[in-house]
Amino acid sequence: MKNLPDQETERTITRRSFAIGAAAAATAAFVPSTSLAQSAAPAPQQPSAMEKLSPQSRAEVEARVGEIFRRYGSRLNDEQKADIRRIIAEGQEPLEKMRAFVLQNSDQPATVFRTYREREGK
Repeated sequence: MKNLPDQETERTITRRSFAIGAAAAATAAFVPSTSLAQSAAPAPQQPSAMEKLSPQSRAEVEARVGEIFRRYGSRLNDEQKADIRRIIAEGQEPLEKMRAFVLQNSDQPATVFRTYREREGK
C-alpha cells in the first residue's frame, strides 16, 4: 500500500476559504484611509532640528542654506529647498558636538594614515 497523505491533516485552500479571504481583501480596499487614520492616536510632534539649535548655530545654518540657494536656487523647487534646509539643520547638532570635543596640540590621531606603495625593483 502506498502512503497517501491524510486529507484531514493536509492544509488546502477550499473555494469557501478563498472566497472569504477575497471578500475581506475587497472590503478592506474600499474602507477609506481617512477613517483608519482617525482611529489611530496622533503622534506627538517632535521639535524640528532648527528649534534645538542655539542662535549661533541657527545663524550658521542660515548662512549655509543661503549660500546653497544663491548658487543653485534657480534649479530647486520649494520641496527641495525645504529638504536642504532640514538636512543642514539636522547635521548641525553633531557638528556642534564635534567642535565641543577638546583636543590638545600634542594629541595623536587614533590611526596613522599610510599610503600603499608598490615596492620598487620587485
